[in-house]
Amino acid sequence: MGTPRLIRAADFERIGQDPRELAKLTNKGELVRLRRGIYVRSKDWADLDPSSRYGLWALAFQCLTDAAPIFCHASAALVWGLWILGTPRRLHVLTASTDGGRSRNTIERHRGQMSTGVVQCGPVLLTDKLTTTMQLISSLRFPYAVAVCDSSLHTAREPNGTNLFTRPGDLGGVNQECSWSNEVPQGQPLVVNELLAAASLLPSRAARQRATAVIEFSSGLSGSAGESLSRVRMHELGFPAPVLQQRFVLREGNNAFVDFWFKEQQTAGEFDGLGKYLRQDWGGGLSLEQRIMAEKRREDQIRAQGARFVRWTWAEMMDRD
Repeated sequence: MGTPRLIRAADFERIGQDPRELAKLTNKGELVRLRRGIYVRSKDWADLDPSSRYGLWALAFQCLTDAAPIFCHASAALVWGLWILGTPRRLHVLTASTDGGRSRNTIERHRGQMSTGVVQCGPVLLTDKLTTTMQLISSLRFPYAVAVCDSSLHTAREPNGTNLFTRPGDLGGVNQECSWSNEVPQGQPLVVNELLAAASLLPSRAARQRATAVIEFSSGLSGSAGESLSRVRMHELGFPAPVLQQRFVLREGNNAFVDFWFKEQQTAGEFDGLGKYLRQDWGGGLSLEQRIMAEKRREDQIRAQGARFVRWTWAEMMDRD
């Protein structure tokens, strides 16, 4: 679905309506108040997933600012489809280096350059993919930084990008939709050398070393945040480094790829997140039941080639015991 229309109290006044009616409709449950004077129909709000609600919340904030905000960090990550866990609780916006950079209420302000490293997606200004990635890997714990970096390098087997990124002020891009809920990374993948070059410019030696460690561990072959975190967990436990996305040829001649392949142990490892079965870019248009059955047939045919199979879930991966 497209982005729901925001209802603004200022527009109500402009056409001679009493904006207090909006508060009454909110009390009746017909509207949801996003910010002061900005509302959306409850029915439209109920149809949105958490990331899309976050995006609408960001657009409501944008309606109240004198100059268009530049979204960054975790906010920009949603638009780029970078792999962060959950939906951010605050809006992250860029502020000039000379400003105080103070954060208040639901807004987290980050100091940074506002004249470079900025792109436009529909009506939204945001930091470019490289800047966003570096902001996140410089601030997140190692496992989560690796997930972000992996996604910045990732190229989907079946590209399904929905967002169009243009230069700021490009009038042709303003009327495009900006999706905040993206199943695959958006835009062109980054390359390791440009990430390493950006890391070399970080202000402290510790920051440079930390970012470089994340980048050197990362791989564009990872297929999801769950796979990225699994790989970090394997490293922490002293497992041998697996081959990522090992190819097997099935009986029908089709290719099948496993998340992790331990050659010496002849063992395939797969992170079994439910989201895989629901993603639009996975399963070739089959129903959920058909996808699960196809996955079972795939596994059986790989086992028939002498491979052992191990699967794990989010809960098992996050268990530190």
